[in-house]
Amino acid sequence: MEFFRVKFTAMKKRFLYLVLRVFIVIMLTILTQVGGLVYLLYLWIKQKHSFIGWKRRVLNIGLFVLLYSICSFAIVPTVAYKLYNRKALPITNSALQPLRMYTFLMNRHYVDEELYEVLVNSAETMQLTYPETTTYFLDACFPLGAKFPLLPHWSHNDGRKVDLAFYYKDSETGIYKNGSPSWLGYGVCESPKAGDKDMPTFCKEQGFFQYSMLEKIVPQYKKETYHFDAKRTKKLIEILTASPSIKKLFIKPHLQSRMQLTSPKIRFHGCHAVRHDDHIHVQL
Repeated sequence: MEFFRVKFTAMKKRFLYLVLRVFIVIMLTILTQVGGLVYLLYLWIKQKHSFIGWKRRVLNIGLFVLLYSICSFAIVPTVAYKLYNRKALPITNSALQPLRMYTFLMNRHYVDEELYEVLVNSAETMQLTYPETTTYFLDACFPLGAKFPLLPHWSHNDGRKVDLAFYYKDSETGIYKNGSPSWLGYGVCESPKAGDKDMPTFCKEQGFFQYSMLEKIVPQYKKETYHFDAKRTKKLIEILTASPSIKKLFIKPHLQSRMQLTSPKIRFHGCHAVRHDDHIHVQL
């Protein structure tokens, strides 16, 4: 009996270990697109080498980081461009940068070459008009696949969409302030004021519980130090909508009215998504 008990325990451990590995592959694929494949390669290579003690853990982590870095920064950009005409948005460009590092570390910063050119040119125009202005992008699309979903977004799956952060000023000095009041880039909203069209309340009353969910999850403690820069944000939107390449731009109706934006390309995204008074959605 003791033999069977030990054997059953060993089998259960192997099964749980397999389940854990499958879970890691799925999660890395969902979050980074290529991470699951890299993890499988890592497991195969790891089996060829054996280390003991602390060396095993350090070297294993280093091996995965090395493989993921080679794949994400050396292999994927070339494959994405040749197969899907997608380019990685710049990481260190002074005019256009990711707001948060996770965007490019998780391969969420790829767009169609046409959209790439529009974004870079628009950001450079903004910097010429307002010196020292940096335009920050949030989520764009994954590098590979025609319809691979970029969760939790509904439509960021074809290289033709990108989210841009608002511009802000220091609430005390009125001077341009880099960054965002949100650690995520989303969730700190420019809510409707008295007399504005209040879509958040309307969507909530229609039963769309997810509409303002991010505002409840993302900490709001930095909101008081950031003041929405309507002037520069309006200018960016006007530059984007003036481009023949841009077909749609989503932003909340109360912000469109507040900034007196009249382009027919500006749309309300509906209640089925999440609020767009914390970022700008742009698409070809």
